[in-house]
Formats: sequence, structure tokens, C-alpha cells
Amino acid sequence: MHMHSIRFSKVRHFSSHARVTQQASHILKEATTHAPSPVVSCTVFPLTSNSTSTATPGSVINADSNLHFYRNKLLDEYVQKDTTPITLRQLLFYERQLNTDRLLKSANYVRQELPVRISHRIREFQNLPFIVGTNPHIQSVYDIYWQAFERLRKVPPIRTLEDNDNFCIKLIESLESHMVAIPNLVLGISECEQHIDSDRIDRFMHATLRSRVSRRVLAEQHLALSQQLKRILSSSTTTTTISSPLTTSSYDHPKALTMSRNKISHDTVFSSCSARDTVSQCVKLARAHSTADNVQSPDVMIDGQDATFTYIFDHIEYVIYQLLSNSFRHTIATHPQNNLPPIKVTICSNDADVFFRISDQGGGMSASIYNQLWSYGQRPHARFGNFRNVSQLAARITEHDQVTVPLGIGLPMSRVYTEYWGGDINIVTMDGWGTDAYVRIPKFGTQLENLDFVSVSEEEGREDEGWPMSHRRFVV
Repeated sequence: MHMHSIRFSKVRHFSSHARVTQQASHILKEATTHAPSPVVSCTVFPLTSNSTSTATPGSVINADSNLHFYRNKLLDEYVQKDTTPITLRQLLFYERQLNTDRLLKSANYVRQELPVRISHRIREFQNLPFIVGTNPHIQSVYDIYWQAFERLRKVPPIRTLEDNDNFCIKLIESLESHMVAIPNLVLGISECEQHIDSDRIDRFMHATLRSRVSRRVLAEQHLALSQQLKRILSSSTTTTTISSPLTTSSYDHPKALTMSRNKISHDTVFSSCSARDTVSQCVKLARAHSTADNVQSPDVMIDGQDATFTYIFDHIEYVIYQLLSNSFRHTIATHPQNNLPPIKVTICSNDADVFFRISDQGGGMSASIYNQLWSYGQRPHARFGNFRNVSQLAARITEHDQVTVPLGIGLPMSRVYTEYWGGDINIVTMDGWGTDAYVRIPKFGTQLENLDFVSVSEEEGREDEGWPMSHRRFVV
């Protein structure tokens, strides 16, 4: 068999069937043995598991088939579109000035935006090394993305409240299906650590999780707006009747909308957060979890001036809780129960930002541990082993009541949350003494979503210096 007689697509799709990998390896081996000339591009393009093709399972489909041409041409159309980032202020405006017209505008923005963001993620999955893409956990997430892409891109323009209700059902379905994404991504990466560079793992995971946050923010905010308008209309004195296939209980779906302590509403999705109240709440939760084994917990001293800021409460609560939980755990492990030094939390602000500093005497970290704090790719098999006991994860603080084992993703996920709206998180440690964690949060919610990520494929060819900004693109 001559290699030049076979044409493979430049885009890779993953199959859940083991025979695809075996047959592809056989073809590549045979082609390499007999090919008289070098190969420029060679990428196998099997069907995805959600394909409606009548091809038999495990068969390698010709890359020039109409099915694959159509699917990738369609994906390319969305990948080439620009995303439209938003600010918290824009979302708050819709909450405070909500009416039917604004809800329908929100619905159509989300309808058009989500498929574009998902398409970029699908393309980055396709750019992974082939052996990584055939991992069952990675395949399952890839298929979930394809299903969400197909589900949402087919939604027609939303012109009525009934159209919006049907759209909300699709959003809930997508939110539910993506609850398994984080555990599967982490397990897949941990099983493929020998096949992909750790730096590339970090870039891929950070971009993928940030994209996931961005899509959930849009979907959950629109669901909250829909729920809010239903309450407004139901309490109106007019006799307007809304015929809707989506009941109130559907909006309050346990996995999609009640993952926080209360139902998602305009008061809890985005808030004018009090820095001191946020810290106090997180201290209570961290202390409750740290004393579950009947051990004494250290005191927490909060000083500085309170400040208010616009943010997603679930996000900032997750970040502060993770830092406090680490401080509690290491302080308890380092000192005798009758001599626990206090943890100090300092709050301050300037004209643009709010700052948190959390200082402990928990013994600090060695250089080897410190260098891996933000990494998904350093020893992932040992670090993320507990994910085998976790089937779903939304990365919310309320899940700590059900997930009692350390998962190793708290700090990397905190970085995703802080940087998403233009903030920062930094950690300074003194090995043998303790650790200081610093968090900066923009005050006013005027920062655009931080979606500007260099694709993995572009990173590989990039030099450290002299890389023009014109080469950057949104990969969300």
C-alpha cells in the first residue's frame, strides 16, 4: 500500500471503539513500511460515538466521505467566528432592568455564543495527540462537547417566551451532561501523562476549565433570568397567561440550578459582595470541615477595612474557602492541638480592586511541592487518584459536604475562577514556617471575560520572544 494513495483529514475525530485505534495503527505501520516518499500530514478521522452514520462500529471511515467533510466544514464555520465576551456589569443590567424583550435578547445571545465557544474546545480536543484522544475518559468528554454543540447550534431564533422555555430545557440538559467533564478530564490526563508534555497538559486543562466556567456562567445566568421573569409575571396583576412546557420545578433542577445553597436567582448569581462577610462565611465552612474528626481548629483573625465588589459569589467563595481550608489543614497537622497559631486574614482595597491576604504558620511548602501548585501535568496519576471515587463535579463550595477526600484540583481551579474576571491569585511560602496567599478581585465588574487563550497547536510553534500579538486568538 502506498502512502500517497491514502488521503487523511487534517482534523482528528475520536471513536469510542478500540478497533479504530488498532486498524489505524496497522494502516500507519504498513504505510510507513512501504511508502516511497515522506508523509506531510497523516491523521485518522473515525466517527464520533454520537454519529448517526450507518457505518459499522470500529470501521475506519474514509476521510474524504461526505459525512466527515460536512461535520468538519460545519465546525470550521463556528471556529472561525469571534466570541463576544461580556462583563458582569452587562449581566447585572439585564437582571435589574429585566422584561420580556431583554430576556429574549439574552436568550438569542446565549443561543449564538455557546456553540462558538464549544466549537473552539472541540477543535482543541482534535489537536491533542492521537493516543491521548483515544483514551476512554477523554473520548467521553469529547463526545459530550459534540452533543452539546449539535444540540445548541440547531436551536432556531427565540421569539417568544415559549421558545425560551424550550431553550432553557436544552441548557439544563447541557449543564447536567457536563457535570462529568472535570472527573473524566482529570482521569484521562492522569492516564496519558507519559504521552503528553506536562506544560501542554497545563495549557490544555487551564483553557478547557476556563471555557467551561464561561459557558456555565452564560447558561446559568440566563436560566436565572428566566426564573426571575416568571416570578415577575406570575405576581403581576394583569391577566396575561403564559403557556409554557417548562414548569417551575424544571427551572429548579437539582443538578443544574440548585448546586449552590439557594436557588439561583438575581440575588445570588451576581451580588455586591462584602469582603468581610465572604471571609466570615468561608471561615465557618472551613472550620466545620476541619473539625469533622473532632480536632481543634485554629482561630482566624480578620483585620483591615471591609469593601464591596461585584462578582459571582460562588466563585469568590470557592477561592477563599480553598485557601482557608489549606491553612486549617496544614496548621492542624504542624502544631500540637493545645498550641495552634492563628490564621490571619487581611482585607484592603484601592480605587479599582479588593485584596485578600491569608497568612498561616502551617509549615510552608518544599520547593518541589511549590513548583507543582498550579499544575495539572505534574505527577497527575498520584495527585488526582481520588477522582476515581467522584463521578460528577461542578467545582462549587457546597460539594465539600459530599466530597470529603482531597482531589488536588482546588488551587488550579481557584486560579481559573480569579483570572476569569481579570483577577489574580499568588502564593508565597516559607518552607518550615508558613504560607501567605494573595487574591486580587476587580471591584466594579467592568472587566471583560478573560477568554484570550493561545491554542495548544499555536503554542507549540511559538518562540518565547518576539511573538506578535496579532497571532493571538480567542480559544474558548
